[in-house]
Amino acid sequence: MYIYTRMMVLRLTWVITLFFLISGCSSVALAPAERTPVPAGQAEKQLLQQAELDFKQGKFNPALQKLQQVLKLNPDNVEAMYSMAESYLLLEKFKKSLEFSKRAATYKTEHLADIYLLTGKSYQLLDDPWNALRTYRFASSVYPKDPRIQYRLGDTYAYLDKPELAAESFKAAIRLNPSHAASHFQLGTLYYMNDYHTPALLSLSLALLLEPKQGPAALIRKNINDLLGSEVVKNNKKDEGDFQSVDTALLARRVNLLDKTEKEMVFEIIKAQYQTLFKQLNTAKIKNQKKTFVMDSYVVFYNKVYLQGLDETFVYYIFQGSQDKAIGNWLEKHPGRVKQLEELVKKYSL
Repeated sequence: MYIYTRMMVLRLTWVITLFFLISGCSSVALAPAERTPVPAGQAEKQLLQQAELDFKQGKFNPALQKLQQVLKLNPDNVEAMYSMAESYLLLEKFKKSLEFSKRAATYKTEHLADIYLLTGKSYQLLDDPWNALRTYRFASSVYPKDPRIQYRLGDTYAYLDKPELAAESFKAAIRLNPSHAASHFQLGTLYYMNDYHTPALLSLSLALLLEPKQGPAALIRKNINDLLGSEVVKNNKKDEGDFQSVDTALLARRVNLLDKTEKEMVFEIIKAQYQTLFKQLNTAKIKNQKKTFVMDSYVVFYNKVYLQGLDETFVYYIFQGSQDKAIGNWLEKHPGRVKQLEELVKKYSL
């Protein structure tokens, strides 16, 4: 996604910038995992179980005391190291968390990806994004198919104001796990902030479809309302697809409804605009465009929703977290359609 411009001169500048960015991150923040952990003995297992119980009850200091006893018995118990790093993180002792997560990262273990994620998060919370970036880049080289690492990589690039790299990482996370709502939200936010109207609407709406009541749902609904209520932005950004006709149709539908003598309710206008969106996405003008991430990951799915007659259900479903009682009542009266939509989402997520 080339957010600023696609002019050749600036593209060359971007390539040079990318080269120096990658070169600057070449020295990894982690050493390769080469040590072999020693399995826990019976006494260690009992202490680990007690520490886990304390941890679940939010008693982090007692948990740490038991974990320290484990490491005295067995300095190569990587489970204890990881648990200590996690406990220190929740106690907001980020340097101590980093100390134990980096120590755990030197061991060969099936939980290494989780250790890398914890290490990177400690760097982020210490406001050390460059070492966080080095950690996630190294982790992605070891676990290229872990969507959590790709997401964290994107999150760090976004923090460092590298939107192109952030977008590519979020796309990678979505390809690996299409049901990862946070990646859709973050990618949609990047689209939204850079005037990719229809891609932003598709991405943010899918984030809501996956988690209609959780996390940033209220913020997503606000951004969607802003997108649907905004004027068409004249731009030449077509690297994600040419959606100018969709943007124009959405605005025309809104203006038409607002010009009616009888005042339409806000949600009814939104619903009508979404129905226009689904119809426009299913036109030959859109479907016959070259393949892009938006075309493959979003337009194809939205067309499946439309062809199964679930476009209206889609709108009610994604806005169920709002305070409009009529939305909840509609969903209760149409359980069959809701189930059909949820089944379609499950297939998309596979």
